[in-house]
Amino acid sequence: GKGGLGNIHFKNSRNQRPTYFQPGLPGTTKNIRLELKLIADVGLVGYPNVGKSTLISVTSNATPEIANYEFTTITPKLGVVNVGDFHSFVMADIPGIIDGASEGKGLGLEFLKHIERTKTLLFVVDVANYRTMIDQYRVLKEEVAKFSKELSQRNFAIVLSKIDGYYGEDLQSDIKNFIKELGLEESKTNEFKFESEYSYFIQDLIYSRFDNSKPYFVLPISSLAKTNIKQLVFALYNLLEQGK
Repeated sequence: GKGGLGNIHFKNSRNQRPTYFQPGLPGTTKNIRLELKLIADVGLVGYPNVGKSTLISVTSNATPEIANYEFTTITPKLGVVNVGDFHSFVMADIPGIIDGASEGKGLGLEFLKHIERTKTLLFVVDVANYRTMIDQYRVLKEEVAKFSKELSQRNFAIVLSKIDGYYGEDLQSDIKNFIKELGLEESKTNEFKFESEYSYFIQDLIYSRFDNSKPYFVLPISSLAKTNIKQLVFALYNLLEQGK
């Protein structure tokens, strides 16, 4: 409420010692809950235990807890990723998503509310997961879209993580099939010098404009073996430039 005025406010040359004052007005009491939503340039989106924490630890100055079980990350972690000597961006490691996250399952909204404040999304799909790559991706996209249509329209890219831990029959064939299932075609060249041992996709911005309805790139990586990690950093920075 508005505070009152003490007797000193009514002092003047004719009344040197006023004995009256102005009382304050009744106040209002409220209980207010404040939530801090992290602000980052790139938000990592993926199922639990798909390598998000390891990825942010090898690309930035963040030191998240890393373990081989689901929901290791309970609260989001931020890391500054340096791009060369003069540029950087902020990456956020978000708690893992599961089917039904938009309805509050798992960590649910604890995950989704934080990626609202990220400029771009990086979907982390695990090639060593019991779920197929395309199933992981479709569920992630669906849960983001259910939570926020605007969020689902942000610029995005996809990494295929843990290629060092792949235990299937033919990794190269699985990657090619995933790219094809997205309605994309495998790329042959790129300015970032991705490892040619594995198939990948990247939009060619030299001859065409950026299309935010498609991923900017689909890139196999290994955080443990550092495969395509440096290239990923530069490609992400270039993706952020498309949003300006």
